[in-house]
Amino acid sequence: MASAAVMRALKLALLILALVPVTWLREPRPAPRSDTPIALQDLMPTLRGALPDIGGPQLVGAWRITGRARDLGTLSGLAQTRAGFVAVGDRGGVLWFARPDQPGPWTTRLDHLIHLAWRKYRFHTDAEAVFVELPGGNLIVAYEDAGGLEVFSPDLSRRRAIPLPALAQWPENQGPEAMTRLADGRTVIAGETYSRWLERTRHPGLIFPGTPRPGESPGRFELVMPAGYRPSELAQMPDGRLLVLGRHFGLTGFRSVIAWFAARDVHPGAVITPQVLARIDDPRIRENYEGMTVTREKDGSQAIWLISDSNEMVWAQRTLLLKLRIGPEPQSAPARSARAGHPH
Repeated sequence: MASAAVMRALKLALLILALVPVTWLREPRPAPRSDTPIALQDLMPTLRGALPDIGGPQLVGAWRITGRARDLGTLSGLAQTRAGFVAVGDRGGVLWFARPDQPGPWTTRLDHLIHLAWRKYRFHTDAEAVFVELPGGNLIVAYEDAGGLEVFSPDLSRRRAIPLPALAQWPENQGPEAMTRLADGRTVIAGETYSRWLERTRHPGLIFPGTPRPGESPGRFELVMPAGYRPSELAQMPDGRLLVLGRHFGLTGFRSVIAWFAARDVHPGAVITPQVLARIDDPRIRENYEGMTVTREKDGSQAIWLISDSNEMVWAQRTLLLKLRIGPEPQSAPARSARAGHPH
């Protein structure tokens, strides 16, 4: 009975911490696991024609990330940092790494959002999406099974929760898979769950005017994905287009689709049907892609970066990093958008 009372008191204390937005939880952290062997294998010599050039993105880089650490097999969210990229994973792992397409040695280090000492207190660890809040560099993280987001300081030594009732309404195993910060400051989140169970292509979306505040009510929209695909990430391109990464799992494994729509179409009540930009069907690069970010290249082009979650099944899946080059916005009709309840 005494232990049960202690646990109830602990849960109450954690809830109070979560509801106070200015409260940061500090934890002593070990040094990042820079000594963990992590290897990078260039796959491009074997991938000629893996992504046909039909006017869409061109595959210009493909690497396999390997190592003994289990966290390397669970990467689900990808974002840019000043030094390169950061990826977060299902077990709370964090991989910081430099761009592999740049000259010089490839640098990387492995860390954790939550140190092992805290896991017994049932902190969420199933991170699915992340963006870096500039100029400060805080990491905003979305979890599969949490009713809110979390903010981490750049060195991961401090964290605070952002409880959001809108996220708590989504099923635990079909939560916020996709999230990004738009150039205009808004935060957009898309769920893996269906917004209408009789229409298995529509997924709920949330719009916040900035970084979400505890308890804030968002605007809502619907994202209509290609049949059979669920949203796994969002990212905005430098030219303003908003990309959605979709994944499908069938008898032959995973397939992915990248589609786009205009950021201006994201508003409360909208029903958005993106246009397909590229499909990843070639078995040489098919994987469970869950993380995506976009960079502007020195030559003026844009690059879409994808990272896959191998679910720790190293015998059957791989942790792949892809770079897709794409030019200016095409002169075609934007994504269809309509108010909820109206034809589109």
